[in-house]
Amino acid sequence: MIFTKTRYLLSCTLLLCTFAVLTRARSWDLAVVIGNEIDFFGRNSTLTGHANVGDAISLAGVTYDDTTKTMYLSDVDNKDVAIFSIDLTEKENFTMTSLLKKEDGMHIMGIVFDKESRTLFWADALNETIAKMHVSQSGEPSSPVVLHNLAGNSPRGVALDVCNSHIYWVNTKKASIERSNLDGSDRIIVIKERLYKPLAVTIDQAEQKMYWIDDVEGIHFKIERSNLDGGERELLIHGTHQQPVYLAVDDELVYWSDWVHSAVWSLPKNATVGEPKEFKSYYMSRRTADPSGIVTRDNIGTIDCAAILSKMNKMKSLSASQVTTRNNQSFNSLITSTEDSDLTTESSKYCLNNGHLNKTDGKCRCKSGFVGSFCEVSLCHNYCLRGKCFINHREHPECLCSGSFSGARCEKDVCDGYCLHDGKCSIEKGKPQCSCKYSKGTRCEEPNDIATICAIYCASDRETMPSVTSCRCTDANRTAERITLSDSFQASTLLSIFLALIALLLLIIAGLGYYVSVLRRRRVKKRFVVGKGVTPLTSRPQLSDQCEITIENCCNMNICETPCFEPKLRNAGMSRSNSTKKEEKNSLLDNMEGNSC
Repeated sequence: MIFTKTRYLLSCTLLLCTFAVLTRARSWDLAVVIGNEIDFFGRNSTLTGHANVGDAISLAGVTYDDTTKTMYLSDVDNKDVAIFSIDLTEKENFTMTSLLKKEDGMHIMGIVFDKESRTLFWADALNETIAKMHVSQSGEPSSPVVLHNLAGNSPRGVALDVCNSHIYWVNTKKASIERSNLDGSDRIIVIKERLYKPLAVTIDQAEQKMYWIDDVEGIHFKIERSNLDGGERELLIHGTHQQPVYLAVDDELVYWSDWVHSAVWSLPKNATVGEPKEFKSYYMSRRTADPSGIVTRDNIGTIDCAAILSKMNKMKSLSASQVTTRNNQSFNSLITSTEDSDLTTESSKYCLNNGHLNKTDGKCRCKSGFVGSFCEVSLCHNYCLRGKCFINHREHPECLCSGSFSGARCEKDVCDGYCLHDGKCSIEKGKPQCSCKYSKGTRCEEPNDIATICAIYCASDRETMPSVTSCRCTDANRTAERITLSDSFQASTLLSIFLALIALLLLIIAGLGYYVSVLRRRRVKKRFVVGKGVTPLTSRPQLSDQCEITIENCCNMNICETPCFEPKLRNAGMSRSNSTKKEEKNSLLDNMEGNSC
């Protein structure tokens, strides 16, 4: 009995641990905002998610709270909201929660979040201020507080040094990079020399380095880095024909968004020589917006500041020790022997994950699967989203996916959308299989269970759904036949009405044609040469008391002012006699007495 309870408790513990691991699994490494959308990527540039954000218009700055799974964004074109948040635990239809209302002149380009104090910091380029606001997990945010008034500097990018509680920002007009404590005290200029127009800055928390973008005059740009105090300044890239605007780093790469090519680029942050790689191009897919803010999970997740600062101190001590050792290498063999012993000790202390310290150059030689100055970075760290990571023969990380997931990093659920018509998906022998309800086929793509569908259709009566006619489903085949006949009847009725309308239109056209033809035949145009008091002439002699009459012109009152009496030229079924013709001519002449043409 005791054994059974122990086994039960152990099983529950394993289930809870498995659940905890699954809930901690990351679904994205990098997020990029563009227009009113957010794209989520894995480190290998695989698109793992996409979101349309409510009433957002032009997203700019972005930051993330990994504890509450909340993303904070700024919108430069929204007339009502300057900063808002979205809850990423929602699977679809992300809704905006307003944190800061838009006021005249606000143009917030960069934002950062300190999860320890739950404080949001931002740089306002038009108001030329650095401000902050406390964001409560429950309740309304506090009123914003101006941290620095930077009139004439036009601050743009902003970054946070979590471990040292410092905030950094770049000034684009008076080109410089500054920092202060989070309460605004101890404000100093970190870098001022050899800057043209800095646009963005970010802090690498793990390596305690500062990175920034400098929009150099003309078509050139630079991405540089240094220690947090501005020392040991390094040039990573001096490129052309780009306009970098936002910057981010993770454990391996530095990323920036470019408005010239409408793309996101990446570069190994510790590479001495290298060309940037196009991480994601939006040039052909979205021409109406360019990528803006970037945020990485590695640089904002769980940060062990104690370990980081301890490592930095050890690195400084090691550097000093190596300098002293190199200066004393010319002494004697006893000192050399002592030096080898010290280096062996340093190897065990500073080369992590079983790395080995090279005695010649003082650098760590890492075992397969680890990189970094001290072999502190595992290539498998957070690489596989839902699976087990291992290092292949090319010394690259590779994933062995579990369950229904596939892809280079196990980011795709093969069952997602695979079974149609409410079919249930399961994995059998590594392949998706469907269990169908109302259909058949490999993916339940062919509906066939008419009886079940009919039962569902006829379940509603007039009270619950007045627009649906109640029916009996005792005979499924008869009901299905009735539904089919009803559809056929509706189709035939519509066809009959359409043909009737066409026939009516043809009759109207024929009638109008006949009517026009009759009117044209009734036009009277006949010429007479007559003389007053004499009989009609068979020829046209030149006599002054004679005139020519055109009955059509006379009827139209275009030539003669004499009233026109149109003769009855047509009598149905009868021909006119000669006496009738003479009477008509005489009547015409009598009416012309006293008038001339």
